[in-house]
Amino acid sequence: KAEYERKLEQLAKDKEEKWARDRKIFTDEIAHLRAEAATHKEQLASSLKERDEAVSQRDALSTDNAALDELVEGLQMEVGARYDSGFQFALEQLKIVFLDLDEAKLGELDALNRIVDGKLVPFTPTNAA
Repeated sequence: KAEYERKLEQLAKDKEEKWARDRKIFTDEIAHLRAEAATHKEQLASSLKERDEAVSQRDALSTDNAALDELVEGLQMEVGARYDSGFQFALEQLKIVFLDLDEAKLGELDALNRIVDGKLVPFTPTNAA
């Protein structure tokens, strides 16, 4: 009977030691997984912050781009208007300096005309089909 009790105590002791080892392994694994989860959480927060900053920067650049497109369009219109105004001013000077010029012929002049083979021809863009 004493042998039986000793074996029983040894089995109980072995089970407790195994349980303690398993518990330590599981506890260590849980701690490791929690640390990994915290790291991933920090990485996610950092990535989300970077994404938000990139979206904000993209939106700001889109707004800037739209404003610049509008400015370029306005400047193109202004340049065209000044070019035409300068051409009209030159025609008015011709009328004053050369009083005998034919007004009808002057009316045919246009700032966009080209001279081809000694004749005035309407301007056509080179990429027109």
